[in-house]
Amino acid sequence: MARITKDPEVRRNELLDAAVQLFGDKGVERTSVSDIVKQVGVAQGTFYYYFKTKDDVIFALIERSLLEQMEYVNSIAGQPGVAADRKLVAALLERPAVLPNHRDFLQVLHHESNAMIHQRFVSRKISEMVQPIAHILEQGEKEGLFRVEHPAETAEFMLTAILFMFDPGFFDRTEEEIRIKAGAIVGIMGKLLGAELPEPDQARSMFLLF
Repeated sequence: MARITKDPEVRRNELLDAAVQLFGDKGVERTSVSDIVKQVGVAQGTFYYYFKTKDDVIFALIERSLLEQMEYVNSIAGQPGVAADRKLVAALLERPAVLPNHRDFLQVLHHESNAMIHQRFVSRKISEMVQPIAHILEQGEKEGLFRVEHPAETAEFMLTAILFMFDPGFFDRTEEEIRIKAGAIVGIMGKLLGAELPEPDQARSMFLLF
């Protein structure tokens, strides 16, 4: 049988896709490198061509999901002709219709045995998102929409509050509880900034992802 050669990035993503599925089904500790290569149908040496250890796969999955989300947030922050209050709501409380890698990665984060990955991901996400959110806050200050003395710290505070408050890995909330808290968060953010923020587009609500 002829050996199938694929583009390295395609093969790497196949391994990551298999790892996502297995980590979500079995947990990281119960998933072996052999499980991953068997799922893809390649030799074990192929895995080690792309990754030194299973931890490298974890880091790569975190980076892949974050890259997808940060592309969206950075595009919002840099969008010309859009007021800062609208940008802030879009960046923090809305998501694009398609986030395939993030949706798949959620099942990994919320598996009971994957707490380490969950903690690393949330920490990295907060760190990465501070700068673009602070940029939006600075824009709002210049536009006279917000009153913000410490943009970076305010951004970090809002990100930490939202990500932890609505994370099912930390809190087991009913759909009704999520709906009520999601409705309140816009007003809370507005009071923090001395502004009246627009309501998020419910069809694109980030809370639908959890």
